[in-house]
Amino acid sequence: MPSASPHAAGTTPHTTPVRPKLGEAVITVVLPADFTAFCQLHHDVYRHYAHQLIADHDTAVRAVQHALGDLAASWSQALAGHRTTAIAWSALTRRVHRAARTSPTTPAGALYADGLAPAIEADAALLHHIVGLGTDDVADTLGAEPATVTSLLHTFDRRLNDTASTALRVCWAEARAPAPSPLTPGSGPG
Repeated sequence: MPSASPHAAGTTPHTTPVRPKLGEAVITVVLPADFTAFCQLHHDVYRHYAHQLIADHDTAVRAVQHALGDLAASWSQALAGHRTTAIAWSALTRRVHRAARTSPTTPAGALYADGLAPAIEADAALLHHIVGLGTDDVADTLGAEPATVTSLLHTFDRRLNDTASTALRVCWAEARAPAPSPLTPGSGPG
């Protein structure tokens, strides 16, 4: 079977110029259109997730950028896998949790740092209850089946209702509390 033309529908490469150091030649990085579309589709959710766990805005943004860079480096392998979104989620959580260990903590970050719930349960609950995704969107983001996400959410809820889970309930209540509106970088009181 012949391979698809590099300019077939949906495969037009996206070119991103890279700023070289003074005196170096310009380097152009060509990203596959499907990777660019994937990033556009998932970036906002990834950013919201990172901001829930990393208090510093710039650190959260860098964690997402690095995770997408990791994914770009192995994009053809990620596409060949069964669940591209699961591979991307793994890259994201690895980068976000690493950054969260060296950043000021957030209420949601305590879910992970203190081991109050398994990470996959906390991820599903955070994406559903705090980021505001529906069950199908959580499943797509995690690279899981909707039934698996429903089970994770029910298990998390049971864990919250366990009388021995006082620390989890306190942490979860703090994570769900409305946060003060963050200042955008570069803004602030004059």
